[in-house]
Amino acid sequence: MMKTIRIENIFTGKKQNIRDIRGKQYISSYKKERIGDDVLVRYLGLEHDTQTDVVHHGGAHKAICVYTKKNYEFFRKKHELDLPMCAFGENITLLDIDDSEVCLGDQYRCGTAVFEVSQPREPCWKISSILGIKKMTSLVVKEFKTGFYLRVLEEGSFNRNNHFKLISRVHPELTIEFINQVYFKSSLEEIGQVLKCKELGPAYRLSLEKRLKSKLKRQHDWQADDYITTIQQ
Repeated sequence: MMKTIRIENIFTGKKQNIRDIRGKQYISSYKKERIGDDVLVRYLGLEHDTQTDVVHHGGAHKAICVYTKKNYEFFRKKHELDLPMCAFGENITLLDIDDSEVCLGDQYRCGTAVFEVSQPREPCWKISSILGIKKMTSLVVKEFKTGFYLRVLEEGSFNRNNHFKLISRVHPELTIEFINQVYFKSSLEEIGQVLKCKELGPAYRLSLEKRLKSKLKRQHDWQADDYITTIQQ
């Protein structure tokens, strides 16, 4: 099994009014405060953490959002972006790993809680809006540095001095980075491979199934056009 993983920071957020640099106003729980003490873990997320957009965020399969310090370092080194703490609105910033080292269905124990990796995060426009970097969301997608979500298998508590310890890995081939590549630019076979994983969160599954149907339709239309062209010849 993988070595234990250190926590850099834990964050929770409340609903607040936000006005970005372009003057756009909205309510969001994106901005969060660092937690230094023990935090309780419930099936729907961390205690005192709220979700404003409950259609796209939160719920049992997206209870906790995680981003890695290595991804921050990647953007600093490659794109010269010195991003602030909790730049991606995550609940937990992890050290020691990146999205290529975390797999769908991975189970971790931390403190007295047990978590399971449920899906990659699907980046939205608020990343660019809150950071004031116009193309930040598209850059996150382009580089496949999305972070990921955890579902809670066992409620408990933990703090930043605890470590994430991998206790189960059943899909070593399905890393978060690989799934992002599948989602944005892959073949029908690879999409099918991800969809076979029962641990995949339902919202992400639905989104990926739509992509599969779209690809199948384009393939069918192309084959039909090719057939008609061949007959006409």
